[in-house]
Amino acid sequence: MSKFIPILVVTLYILAQGAAFAAECRPHRSASLLLAKSVGDVYNQLASDGDELPNSYFAKLTILGSAYAYTVQTHRSTYDTQHASANTLTGVHTIAGPTISIPWFIATDETSEARAARCLGVLGLYAGAGIVRTSSNYGYPLGYEHLQAAGIGLERFADANRRFDLFGALYYYPAASGVYGGTRLSFTIVTFDGGFRLRLGSSNTGLIVGLYQEMRSLHPGTRTGQMIRVAPYIGLQLMR
Repeated sequence: MSKFIPILVVTLYILAQGAAFAAECRPHRSASLLLAKSVGDVYNQLASDGDELPNSYFAKLTILGSAYAYTVQTHRSTYDTQHASANTLTGVHTIAGPTISIPWFIATDETSEARAARCLGVLGLYAGAGIVRTSSNYGYPLGYEHLQAAGIGLERFADANRRFDLFGALYYYPAASGVYGGTRLSFTIVTFDGGFRLRLGSSNTGLIVGLYQEMRSLHPGTRTGQMIRVAPYIGLQLMR
């Protein structure tokens, strides 16, 4: 945790600076809504390669001001738990230790983030702070239902005035916590979202092709509690 204190201090200092960056940032306020279909894989104690089902999605609402940016987003994955055929069981490597067998089911994992960031005036980058909350439809002893934490990160937003532009966001949450049975667990969570925006015709609507990635690691480190999501997506971004 101590090695991240300098990063946190620098980020908080940047966020505290006001007019110094405003003149080099976006001059007009805008809002955008992204709705995208997510197609990817989930790796955790329930699935070694869980393909996302059709009702998996990625959604993001962003408000850009002259110096600040505010984002709320959610990524939802639904997938079959690991099983060889319709009549086989799912083997679950529980965080508590024992391996158990259960009837396979459709698992749901969802990660929501709320972020506020300040423009740095360099390369279109924003430095921000965020809050993350995860949820699932399975609890003890298979897993934990919720984690929540605060963190920091960097973002770049695609410019809607350009025919083609890149975007990306990387956020780090060093101390996400949640309850497993009667025990409180601690995780790190890293989320990444990046890709490109292609403006459609003369409108402000854009075609978004991106990649959402997430990694959760249990403290102390163990693969039993780890979760990885790798989810390409395609969707439309509506601007106003």
